[in-house]
Amino acid sequence: MPVPEIVARIQERKRELDISVSDLARRSGVSRATVIRILGGEDHEFSFANLQAILLALGISLDLTEIPAEQFRDQIATAKAKRLIALTQGNVALESQAVSRASAQSHLEEAKARIASSSRKLWAS
Repeated sequence: MPVPEIVARIQERKRELDISVSDLARRSGVSRATVIRILGGEDHEFSFANLQAILLALGISLDLTEIPAEQFRDQIATAKAKRLIALTQGNVALESQAVSRASAQSHLEEAKARIASSSRKLWAS
């Protein structure tokens, strides 16, 4: 679940329970300032411990659902291929050469296939 959806669910549950920020902070053991930052959507780098404490204080369980491995590998490979192509376009100025959408998609698929074919390439930074 993306961070904005987690925050929205926490806000919704807080309203359902009619619990104040101060009470939520006290019940969770998370500082009031941190709870406010998380609820305001300002803090997208909050710790798992803080998230878990707030969820428990609101009676929400954290469901860890896995994305199928092949789908996850494909997502990672696609993201890396897009970054690689963007770097190439920036370095070679392909945008000004009017590369067709089909050609760009073909390059993306080729790069994705090469990245996905190697665990080392897939998981390296």
